[in-house]
Amino acid sequence: MVWKRTISSKALEKAGYAPVKVDDKVVFIANINGNLYGMDAVCSHARCILGILDPENLKVKCRCHDAVFDLKTGAMLEPPYVAKDAPKEKLGLKTYQVRDNGGWIEVDV
Repeated sequence: MVWKRTISSKALEKAGYAPVKVDDKVVFIANINGNLYGMDAVCSHARCILGILDPENLKVKCRCHDAVFDLKTGAMLEPPYVAKDAPKEKLGLKTYQVRDNGGWIEVDV
């Protein structure tokens, strides 16, 4: 495990979610009712940054073409509107363990 410091706990709590740079990748981090989630923030379809959070259903939508991903598993739940025939199982995103460590959100990369 390699834990990397990303964003302060207070900043994440206030925003609810944030795409953060971790080494050479961007990770989408969300705090939903005190539970922390982390997933690749770059859509597997057209490389856009994810950013429309549905906290009640633990889903994240891509701003560019409406692909929807499961925040817990990274699985693509709805393909992008321009590629409805794309195999969803091939377009999932990697998820990461996330923790609060002394007021800082850390991601295990």
